[in-house]
Amino acid sequence: MVKISDIINKPLKHLANSNLMEKVCKHYRENDGRYIAAFSVGALIAKDAYSCAIYVAKNEKNKNIPEDKKKFISIMDIINFCFTTAVQLIAYSTISKKAVQNKIFSKVLGKHFSSERISKLESKLKTKFPQMTSDEITENINKYKENIEVAFEHLFSLITTAILAKRVLVPFLATPLTEKVEEKFVKHG
Repeated sequence: MVKISDIINKPLKHLANSNLMEKVCKHYRENDGRYIAAFSVGALIAKDAYSCAIYVAKNEKNKNIPEDKKKFISIMDIINFCFTTAVQLIAYSTISKKAVQNKIFSKVLGKHFSSERISKLESKLKTKFPQMTSDEITENINKYKENIEVAFEHLFSLITTAILAKRVLVPFLATPLTEKVEEKFVKHG
């Protein structure tokens, strides 16, 4: 009898030892923060593609939707997916740029890392950890700031791409475009 663990473990082991996984690990080692954010946006897009396929399949089988509206609703779901994907990719590629991230980080959290606050923090840490040198304290504060910047980049990129795509631009543009697509391809088709 075949075990479920064998069904799962065999493909996972093959994937873990593949060239694809080696490339993934290489990119991750080069810039883990950017890779995780890009992977997260990719996962959102994959989830949206799967949801779109399910919606379209359900629309076609749903007996509560009039036949003349099924195509319109399915087209709208597909256009929503395409727009959402495009907006997410454009927003992520814009927002994830280091210059943009630096400006946003400075506006939102920059005051917490002003030279005055850093000096106060260094003074507190010198008294709390007298065994540490001034250079070690500064180095730790800089690492702390870098980690916060990376976390902020991920969070801000994901939130912005999701909100901008799904709640602002796509609903505003999808319905008029769906009407045009339906008019051109379905009614005249």
